[in-house]
Amino acid sequence: MKRFTLCVGTALLVAGLCRSDDHTPGDQTGQSLNDMTIEQLMQVKVEGAALHPQTLEDAPASVTILTAEDIRKYGYRTLAEALSSVRDFYSDNNRTYTTVGARGFDLPGDYGSHLLVMVNGHNMTDNIFDYMLFFGPDFPIDMNLIKQIEIIRGPSSALYGSNGIFATINIITKGPEDAGPPTLTADAGSFGAKQGQFTAGRRLGRNGAILFSSTIYNNSGESPLYFPEFNAPQTNYGKAINMDGEKGYHFFSTLTWRNWTVTAAFSDHDKIQPISWGATVFNDRGNWNNDVRNFVDASYVRGLSHGTLRWRSYYDSHYYVGRADYPLDPLHPATSGVEDNRTYLNGDWAGSELTYRLRRNPLGELTFGTEVKVDLRNIQENRDIMPFPVEYLKIDRPDQAFALFVQEERQLTRHWKLDLGVRYDWSAYRDKFVAPRAGLIWQPSSSWTYKLLYGRSFRNPSAFQLFYDDGLGAAANPEARPEKADTLEFDLEHKLGKKMNVLASAYGYRLSDFLEGVYDSRGLLQYQNIGKITAAGVSVEFNGHPASWIETTVSYALQRSDDHDGDGRLFNSPDHLAKLRFAIPLGRRVDASSSMQYMSAGLSFGQALVKPVYLADFTLTTKQLLPNLDFRVGIRNTFNRNYTDPVALTPIVDAMQQPGRSFFVELIAHGRH
Repeated sequence: MKRFTLCVGTALLVAGLCRSDDHTPGDQTGQSLNDMTIEQLMQVKVEGAALHPQTLEDAPASVTILTAEDIRKYGYRTLAEALSSVRDFYSDNNRTYTTVGARGFDLPGDYGSHLLVMVNGHNMTDNIFDYMLFFGPDFPIDMNLIKQIEIIRGPSSALYGSNGIFATINIITKGPEDAGPPTLTADAGSFGAKQGQFTAGRRLGRNGAILFSSTIYNNSGESPLYFPEFNAPQTNYGKAINMDGEKGYHFFSTLTWRNWTVTAAFSDHDKIQPISWGATVFNDRGNWNNDVRNFVDASYVRGLSHGTLRWRSYYDSHYYVGRADYPLDPLHPATSGVEDNRTYLNGDWAGSELTYRLRRNPLGELTFGTEVKVDLRNIQENRDIMPFPVEYLKIDRPDQAFALFVQEERQLTRHWKLDLGVRYDWSAYRDKFVAPRAGLIWQPSSSWTYKLLYGRSFRNPSAFQLFYDDGLGAAANPEARPEKADTLEFDLEHKLGKKMNVLASAYGYRLSDFLEGVYDSRGLLQYQNIGKITAAGVSVEFNGHPASWIETTVSYALQRSDDHDGDGRLFNSPDHLAKLRFAIPLGRRVDASSSMQYMSAGLSFGQALVKPVYLADFTLTTKQLLPNLDFRVGIRNTFNRNYTDPVALTPIVDAMQQPGRSFFVELIAHGRH
């Protein structure tokens, strides 16, 4: 309570120091969409919905954009935190990885594999698990480097191939022109959290510029963590001590030179697991993971007489090492010694993509594209280190993939627009797939937009699901087929005057050939195409300025997901999501904001309902409060709610305790150009 009082007192003191006649500083981070007039909103562009910039009304999807100003004002510290504030989205944390779900789909153990995440159009999916694991501090791009987050609901396989079933998230990073003066950021918070970041930009003659940023972080984590399933003397009465720590680094750079943009990101993340996969030794700091995620992407864009040419080439890598300590005698785990088991996954891949957008032709605007992707390494290993070396698995199964796609955007009349697209994907050891989509958009006036959308999307079985077979716990299934989904959606967008907007969506999904883990005749877990899932829902959102002194976004989603080959209700699929966020200026140099959310009960793998949760966050930020110094303070889970998330790590534990109330303070020191 004393710390809470101190934070409130600091906010009131800063508000008193900020005079209303202060000069408004220049905006270096962009503008919140809620601050914009209708005319300004019509100029906002989204790039990921159709491979080129277009207005939100013209995009063949329901789109939400979070700007750098939103990230600053609301104090979003991770990608999951930002996405959790958005209509239809929610997150969960098994204290190894944080994942994000959308529209009632976030199966424990799914790890966001039905979402497509990109950085400047660069696909962040790896080549072994076939998903993007990193939504917490492990995401390779720091939040301070993000210019815009595009949340594009609905299927995107017609443009991008595998994984784009429920949504596509495209993170647009700041370029050298957005860097501003050199900046040093230092922050500290609850659970021993510490982080430092340095960012700078520089011109390189007339034709080029560079931005680079480096970050290092360390978090000791909550301790103790209590697990009632292990409440016994031999397992420390269920208390895991110092078992939630993590540390890592990020390095990011963008170089622009004439028509070229080269982006590079390198990251490393170490995480101790309080609960690992399988029957590992409880309260043993020997259970840990290490992820290294790197990429280099070179993009060339050139305008031609009748269109625009884009060429992208890239190199990616994801290296994973996991240690798991198993008791040699499960009946006497505290005294029997441990089996030190290691998993090594090494993935390297390269690719190239070429697109050409043809303007002003009888068919409207056409976009043609092709993509080639080649695995350089796809190595999966599992072996014991102690008590004596044993190799259970070592395979290298690289893939080669090829795709062709075409998109047509035709203005039928002044008020009607038609979007059509189709993509063909081929793989050396996966089934080929054809993914179409269609969108009909009606804009009877500048304030009303209606969208009727259809798409067929897919997710390929991963190399892990196809080939990982250690003979101990997992069995390969080289006959696994892609998961398929058909989606129908209706969207309404309406501007209420000049300062408020209303958005509504109704959708239905039908997933078939869903890959579910089942036990084979040997008792090994194998992924098979046996699932059939349907999902349906409606959501509505109001955003803007109900009064001149406040910006707000409020949304509600009603959703239902059912597993027709299981027990009916889908795991970790809450029926109700309600969100509220608002920001109030305290003078011209300070903003106070809050993000609140309610999530109804969800079902764990153990058929238990995790209780509903209401969370409230508060943040205070400054903007050029002093010539060279700003700060940000925040409270998360302000009312210290005790809640759990469904997880899929071991049959013993199917729900994970989540963090209580926490605080952070961030200082931002600006240099001079």
